Amino acid sequence: MECAIIKDLLPSFIDGLTSKESNRAVGEHLKECAKCRDYLEEMKAELESGKYMEINKEQEKAEIWIFKKLKKIMERTVFGTIVAVLLVMVVLWGIYEQTFIFRISTLSDEVEVTYENVKGVVRVGFEPKKDNVRIEGWMGVLYDESSGKLLTNASGRERDCLTLVSCGISPLKKDGNKNFYLHYVFLDDGTVIYLSEYGENIRAEEDDILTVEFGDKTVEIPLRDLRTEAGIEKLK
Repeated sequence: MECAIIKDLLPSFIDGLTSKESNRAVGEHLKECAKCRDYLEEMKAELESGKYMEINKEQEKAEIWIFKKLKKIMERTVFGTIVAVLLVMVVLWGIYEQTFIFRISTLSDEVEVTYENVKGVVRVGFEPKKDNVRIEGWMGVLYDESSGKLLTNASGRERDCLTLVSCGISPLKKDGNKNFYLHYVFLDDGTVIYLSEYGENIRAEEDDILTVEFGDKTVEIPLRDLRTEAGIEKLK
């Protein structure tokens, strides 16, 4: 059989598609023809090389797929970690805000009312009975609940209303002041000088009424009663 015919049959021969007769004829020819044997080996080498390239491509595709999967997992992990950290920060801020920023009305049994009078200079203190709690006082004016009109004293001066609130002491603040104080100076002519929270000296009269609002009750007391310890008992 001629070499040209053998060379045409070799691709099918390698793939196992030729008949038994053709296989026998090709085999006999290859035993005698060195050129066809070399040609067969070259074809096999090329086929093996092609298969290797295909395998490499498949491996490359698999590696790319794995890399993409790992990248997605890492992105999800990082995103999940960020979300978890943000949630923890929100929860901690809520706890901090609820404990140290929000103010709540102070109940009368949570306060120790103290009194000092040094030659007409009176200091009334509102001190918390619980540790790590600070008491603050908001001084404002008083309105009639039904009419909404501003209430005034007999002197014509607006009625003062002290609202007591409390909150936790923040560990971020170094000041240890947790008490609230009222300061009054009683003069002999019946005039009272009140030192406001802004450092202003406000003139009042002894008959003027101070309203103190606790969370559970409201106390009205004339300023003259603040001159005596017995009068302070009305605040307790």
